[in-house]
Amino acid sequence: MSIKANVGDSQRLNGLQIGIIALNVLLRVYSAFFMIISDCDETFNYWEPLNLLIRGFGKQTWEYSPEYAIRSYAYLIPYAIVTYPVKLVGTFANIPSYYQFYWIRLIALCGFTCFTELRLFYSINSSLNRKVGNWFLFLSSIAPGMSHAGVALLPSSFAMNCVTMATANSLLAISENNISYSVHAIVWFLIGGIVGWPFALALGLPFGLFILIQNINKYNTLFSLIKGCVFGLVSILIISTSIDSWFYQKFDLVPLNIVLYNVFGEQGEGPEIFGVEPFHYYILNLLVNFNIVAILGYIGLVLNVFLFGEKNRYKVLITVSSPLLIWSIIFGGQPHKEERFLYPIYPLLILSSSLLLTFIFPMVTFMSKGVTANKINSKHIEKLVQLLFAFLVGVVSILRIINLVENYSTPLSVHREISALPVSDMPVNVCTGREWYHFPNSFFLPDNYRLKFIRSGFDGLLPGDFLEGTSLKTSTSSIPPNMNNKNQYANDKVINFEECSYYVDNSQAANLEVGEPSIIERNGDELNANEDWSVVQCRNIINPSGTSSGIGKVLWIPEYLRSIVPYNVDYMDYCLMEKKKNIV
Repeated sequence: MSIKANVGDSQRLNGLQIGIIALNVLLRVYSAFFMIISDCDETFNYWEPLNLLIRGFGKQTWEYSPEYAIRSYAYLIPYAIVTYPVKLVGTFANIPSYYQFYWIRLIALCGFTCFTELRLFYSINSSLNRKVGNWFLFLSSIAPGMSHAGVALLPSSFAMNCVTMATANSLLAISENNISYSVHAIVWFLIGGIVGWPFALALGLPFGLFILIQNINKYNTLFSLIKGCVFGLVSILIISTSIDSWFYQKFDLVPLNIVLYNVFGEQGEGPEIFGVEPFHYYILNLLVNFNIVAILGYIGLVLNVFLFGEKNRYKVLITVSSPLLIWSIIFGGQPHKEERFLYPIYPLLILSSSLLLTFIFPMVTFMSKGVTANKINSKHIEKLVQLLFAFLVGVVSILRIINLVENYSTPLSVHREISALPVSDMPVNVCTGREWYHFPNSFFLPDNYRLKFIRSGFDGLLPGDFLEGTSLKTSTSSIPPNMNNKNQYANDKVINFEECSYYVDNSQAANLEVGEPSIIERNGDELNANEDWSVVQCRNIINPSGTSSGIGKVLWIPEYLRSIVPYNVDYMDYCLMEKKKNIV
């Protein structure tokens, strides 16, 4: 009875917790509408096939060729279903197609992220304590890494949310010795690994082994556990495999294909062909995305196990420290590194940091007793230090989030202008060359507008097009021509520049030697366009190969402070242009 009472007390929200929840929701909504698409893989491997499912056209990467089949349609189906309300409204009102993009972001991506964060927050309150829960939700809400991971249409982001749900159930399972929570935790790991990203299954190993060993002699409990997990596994496999096999029109285990390609690829295959990075890439990445929280998280990985008493030590070791260590070792040692590969451990890193903070701040009280006259003053000092820490971390994190939006969100705003272009009964080509990787997705194109690529300095394999004018099943099951899994250039993925009605490019000097057209160029304050083209809209975007220096590349600084704080950011123009006398 006392345990239930304590759990009930832990779920009663106070004013501070209500404020943190409101902050979480507010920042997730902000991300839904303003956060950048940080990875072109998100665009071409997920938004484009999703546009096919919803609107009947889109770019197709080699990963979706039935010959390779390393991307799952089962992952995309829920997002297609979510758009039905917007499509229904579209039958009564003329709304731009990109409304579906923002709806998916708001409801299915940020909405799910917000739900999982709150679920873990409540679980921490029940199984650990409120202080840890408060710090977790606050730090998760303001973390720049969570601001873009939580809105990304990526299997690694989905896996991150599933790991969050699994961790919430794992904590409760260990605290209450509840078999139902154990099954729920393992099933969430399975969903994240099978529907999302198969490598995320590694994060469930510590909890799975712990529960198995704990119940090895409890035959009835062990039977119930295995039965529930097997039922979940079989159900997930049947549903996901059935969906993917229908789209590819052949039996395929997509998660297995992903592992085989990435781990057992032949010479010239595998992730390394897309670039390799040194180990410190992840260190810098985590510092930018989490600042001091990342440092505290990894310190806590070691110390938290010893700082907590025996009652909570296993919870911390099994649910936080072990998975965080396993993932860091696996992916830290891989030559090919990408920011999104760390998404699944973001909540664990924040939780590890939150656990450590609940020990650091009481130490302030202890140390201040020798300075202050009484215990009350010591407590005030502790609260002051907590407020100062929260304020500084909050300010730095928010400035980083705004910096991402200010410096990198231009492709979203410029491509929104395309929706206002004249309606056409004939196909209209919107072309891009060297800026291909900044294209947001085809939700920003009117129904008869299509993205096309032209020659540029990029010598890798560009996406092709899903078949149009045929059934969805035929489109997804047809083997596209000239695809390969070695990132080798294919000439049929580009068209002649003369076929373009609109062109998206930047204001940097074109590389004429590789065939890039020179349409716009900035000379001082003037932006000059080719006489055959007119500028529809231009906006600033940070120049990736420019001379940016100072803090401005990392944090947003208000303009009135830029004379004091070094803010040397090198921008270029990102423009949408229209061919003059364009017939549409």
